[in-house]
Amino acid sequence: MGAHKRRRELNLTELDYEFHYFIRNMSCRAVMRLPYSYRCEMAKQVGDCERIINLFNYFRMMYCTIHIDNKVTEVLFMFLFSFICVAFLWLMSFNIGAYFSPVLKIISLKLGMNEYLAGVTLLAFGNCSPEIIANLMPVRADAPIFTIAVGNTLAIILLSGGTVCFLRPFKMNGHCTLRDLLFLLLGVEVLRFVMIKEGAVTMWEGMGLFLIYVLYVAINIADLVIMRFYIKKLRKEVDDLENLSPPPTKELQAKLRTLTSLEMENDIQINDTTKYRRSRASGTHFSDSTRTGYFVTPRPKERPEKIDHEANRTNMHNSENPKNLMLFREFFQALNPIDGEAWQLGGKCNRVYLVARCPLVFVMLLFIPVVDYEKDKHGWSKLLNCTQIVTNPFVIITLVHSAVASVYHTWYLTLDISISMWSPCLTIPLAIVIFLHSRTDVPPFYHQLFIILTFLSSMVTLWIAVTELEVLSEIVGTVFDLSETFMAVTFEAISNATPDIIANSQLAMQGYGRMAFAAIIGGPVFAILVTMSLTFIFNLRVREVGANLWVYGDLGDNCHIFLEFSCGSSTCCSLYMRFAWSGNSFTRFLGMNTLTQYDFIIGFS
Repeated sequence: MGAHKRRRELNLTELDYEFHYFIRNMSCRAVMRLPYSYRCEMAKQVGDCERIINLFNYFRMMYCTIHIDNKVTEVLFMFLFSFICVAFLWLMSFNIGAYFSPVLKIISLKLGMNEYLAGVTLLAFGNCSPEIIANLMPVRADAPIFTIAVGNTLAIILLSGGTVCFLRPFKMNGHCTLRDLLFLLLGVEVLRFVMIKEGAVTMWEGMGLFLIYVLYVAINIADLVIMRFYIKKLRKEVDDLENLSPPPTKELQAKLRTLTSLEMENDIQINDTTKYRRSRASGTHFSDSTRTGYFVTPRPKERPEKIDHEANRTNMHNSENPKNLMLFREFFQALNPIDGEAWQLGGKCNRVYLVARCPLVFVMLLFIPVVDYEKDKHGWSKLLNCTQIVTNPFVIITLVHSAVASVYHTWYLTLDISISMWSPCLTIPLAIVIFLHSRTDVPPFYHQLFIILTFLSSMVTLWIAVTELEVLSEIVGTVFDLSETFMAVTFEAISNATPDIIANSQLAMQGYGRMAFAAIIGGPVFAILVTMSLTFIFNLRVREVGANLWVYGDLGDNCHIFLEFSCGSSTCCSLYMRFAWSGNSFTRFLGMNTLTQYDFIIGFS
């Protein structure tokens, strides 16, 4: 009775209810076909437009606040959004190079990993963890996530793998590479099977995918344990052979070669990247790699020198110094957003770039602590680090809480500090205690705990950047009437792979080629098994009958076929080159596969 009475009072008919239902289920692409004068009201009511938001509601900003009323202005805004995408890509690049990569090396060293295990676990998790959160965001509630995952995997293997092998030659462990490529194929085939067998996915099938990844990591750990056991056995055999009189020279040399090779694979060290940083600052780091020609295999470079990180920690310490020696000078130097060495070595264009990036760099320096074994005092700045104990949790909690609450004031996200406002009650006393206890000329023994703050803030920054890129890419595709699956396998796949390309390329140029290439295979395994399994567990829509149609996407079969082709050709190329990767071999492989893949996908789209 209440509903009928309210309907009579508002003079609503069945046609009104049908129209309201139509509006709520209308596609945002249909809004782009309406006259500009109607788009503001429709952007407020169409549920699909409310899904494509993150920090900002761009549709409301364009059509309600700025009042775009012609195609030229709309296209200009799309170019502006493209520029913002470039800024977010740079943000991810700087975050990875300045914060994430140094922390990754320290964690790997502390956990006793080798380069390969660190690549397939820690680096793969760091590269792909933003995708986990992106898949659980409203913008991907009904997106073709299989196409997105496989498209990203193709971009990582072909673009990131090709870049790493082109920049620096190195030799991989053949058994590990083949095993992980087969695990990737297994994960893709199991994922495809659970989606198409009944048209929907159950929670238990999602958990099964996750357990396959647990098995994958366990096998990698077991492989490292067995290799270290074999190294100990080889050392004992070498000692026994050397004690023989006369020693069997051929057998001894063969065992020494094997032992040296295994010890190089077993070891992980903090490399001296001074030459790389200086060549990058002067703009010659890429030209040096290609000076002999693009299709000439460069000579393998010597392994960078190992850094004595303990000496870096204490090289400025003097017990006779006061505890707060040069406190404020050190603080302002640490907050300087312009790298002095890069400024001196760089040209005019590089200096303009350093000035342009200052605002974003300064914001990150304010709340993200630096923990880097390559730097003097491991990046310790007493006053700055004590302030970051307060600012870092406050900023992280505010951003995460606001994103989860998703309360918007017109077109931008409102910052909710109802929880983060209480964090200073704990962090301010802690900062005061650390300030009274620590010194300026040497980091305290608990400085390594700042890794937790650095890692969490890096993940939050990457998550925000990746999600914003996803939203902006979908908006550009919507305005230009490009299909979601087409955007997923082209622009979005490349943009999502860009952080991986940046991180892996930087690690390869710093002498961590094995770690980078391991992540190129381990990252897609993580994306296929873990990212998709968590989506199947928490996204209830995938359990509806027929969900496989939108999960799989129009280009799912194309992506699946070309992923198999890429894995097969990667295996053949690896066997042919005996796992000794170089620019000559992989550049041709990269060009053939990438062009074929995208020509085929775009042609069928």
